[in-house]
Amino acid sequence: MNESFSQHDFYGRGLEETVIRYIYLPFPENLDEAKVFVERANDLLRRLNHAYYDLDAPLAEDADYDRLLLKLQQVGDRWPELIQDDSPTRVIGGSVSEKFASVPHRFPMLSLLDVFSYEAIEDYVDKIRREEGDIDFLVEMKIDGLSVSLTYENGRLLRAVTRGDGVTSGEDITENILEIQSIPHILPEAVGELVVRGEVFMSQKSFESLNASLKQAGSKLFANPRNAASGTMRQLDASVVRERDLSFFAFDVQHASRRFEGDRESLIWLSSLSIPVIPKLVTATTATQIIEAIENIGQQREHLPFGIDGAVIKIDSMAIRERMGETVKYPRWALAYKYPPEQKDTKILDIQAQVGRTGRITPLAILEPVILAGTTVQRATLHNQAYIDQLDVRIGDSVRVEKAGDIIPQVIFVNPDKRPEGTVPYRLPEHCPRCGSQTEYTGDGADLFCINADCPAQLIGHLVYFASKDAMDIDGLGEKAALALTESGYVHSIADLYTLWEKREALIKSGIVGREKGVDNLLAAIEASKAQPTERLLTGLGIPLVGRQTARALLKTFPDLHLLQEADEMTLSAVRDIGPVTAREIKNWFSLQASQNLLSRLEASGLQLTHEIKDDNQRLSGSRYVITGTLESMTREEAKEALEALGAQVSGSVSAKTTAVIIGENPGSKAARAYELQVPVMDEEAFLEFLQAEQGGEER
Repeated sequence: MNESFSQHDFYGRGLEETVIRYIYLPFPENLDEAKVFVERANDLLRRLNHAYYDLDAPLAEDADYDRLLLKLQQVGDRWPELIQDDSPTRVIGGSVSEKFASVPHRFPMLSLLDVFSYEAIEDYVDKIRREEGDIDFLVEMKIDGLSVSLTYENGRLLRAVTRGDGVTSGEDITENILEIQSIPHILPEAVGELVVRGEVFMSQKSFESLNASLKQAGSKLFANPRNAASGTMRQLDASVVRERDLSFFAFDVQHASRRFEGDRESLIWLSSLSIPVIPKLVTATTATQIIEAIENIGQQREHLPFGIDGAVIKIDSMAIRERMGETVKYPRWALAYKYPPEQKDTKILDIQAQVGRTGRITPLAILEPVILAGTTVQRATLHNQAYIDQLDVRIGDSVRVEKAGDIIPQVIFVNPDKRPEGTVPYRLPEHCPRCGSQTEYTGDGADLFCINADCPAQLIGHLVYFASKDAMDIDGLGEKAALALTESGYVHSIADLYTLWEKREALIKSGIVGREKGVDNLLAAIEASKAQPTERLLTGLGIPLVGRQTARALLKTFPDLHLLQEADEMTLSAVRDIGPVTAREIKNWFSLQASQNLLSRLEASGLQLTHEIKDDNQRLSGSRYVITGTLESMTREEAKEALEALGAQVSGSVSAKTTAVIIGENPGSKAARAYELQVPVMDEEAFLEFLQAEQGGEER
């Protein structure tokens, strides 16, 4: 987790909800605000990319991802110095799974620039026509599936590769591709060399059949056909692919042993080779014709046997494409138009304030039921007080909702002409509706929180975060165990964990966290956590904006948590990497009586509130390292901690600013990226020698 985010941003709150929040935050007014937004948006988008491309488990709606990416691009246009090489605005997609062999890309598998309005299409077409005259554009459906590249040699299918990072390498999925019946293994002509890009997808019929069988078997269902197709292609057992009835459409000839005047000509040729190509390709010369084609596709969306997530507009002429070229992420000769989410009108019957597991208080609109995107919707998020004020949402209002979130739709418009008499503006409560404690706006001031650390609504989130790998690392205390312990009344506070041994017999008898062995293992892990260093304890307390890196920085100046508790905001702000907002959050947290009681109880239980000061060897301060692959002598987390102890920053992606990349077994695309950027690399043996020298203080 990016240390600049508070646990309120990610912990216990659905990532989709966080994405929506950052979409609707006001546009930054100055460089400092822009820095915070860019850092947080980068982290959000990287998480979403990893979930979508690598795990086949998207955590947010495509429309929301696109909106946040667009906002990041707009902030980057205003402050370009904030956008780094590894920004999601410049990186194409996911990474290469270590389950499959990594294959270098001979030809990049770029993404497409998304647009969301007809005005953007008109501007694009007008610009092209001013430069190139009257030319042909092609409009086609954008299939929602897994992008792959097929290589044929002498008419035989040689290899199939996923997009991976899109530039350096992808995953070799040849065995699985061979199980898709519509993809020919041998072409009717012995074509010398052919590289085809297309989309593997699952039809709606096959998707419904697959989920029905998974449900019958008691297995987890796929959220949508795109996830199902992508997840199926990453199966290690190729026979699973055969059973799930996947399909394929080609949409681009990346390379061929013959030349073509235009894209349409190349796709017709692919079709003659029995390679299925994207259906219903439309030729257009004006923006009006392009928009008409987009609208026609949009009208067909609900009736197509497969899913689409937009329409593609591309220049037909290959010669013009070559002249226009590409950016690091997009071809300049194509766009993707994204259709807006479905919207419906309904009425607000009530507004309720709900307390999440982070203590965040969210206003929820209770609606007259309405069918939206195929489901009955009765609730919609109103995000926060600023959003309510912006729309002037009131109980009794007629509103428009859209399914911009995978879980809860949102209100996007209020019709004041239909407002009944006697309505009043809605305000979020000054006291927590769950525990009655005072509520406060924290962090950037956008969200309201219950400030009681022991509020029952947020206790589970605090427990799991406290026990997480980055904090106290209590094995066995996950969400399921935390929920069982709180609901059964064994734990009312984090401090209660350290008195659970008194209830050992009752826990064994109840079986809520396992029988004797399970209970003893959990109690042993809790006991062992008492020896964790103070930086882990400070991290686990869940102070907004204080993660592991910030905790480490604080303890260099305040080696005792009692000293930290007494520090004022000005003194805290003077600490390196601690800004005024973080300083205010720290001071607010330590000023709460509930926080003081928690620290007293933890200290009485034997936890380390004093940080052992060592002679810091910060010889690697200012350097940036990346670790990839599996290390034999230590875990990647241990390697990261060793580097950070020397002052280095450990990043998750390789850029031109990376000092070096440490490479273990099965390193994936990061190693290839390092070689491409000519970033120094170290194998494990060299890394251990380097680490020993730096820790010993030898001259470099």
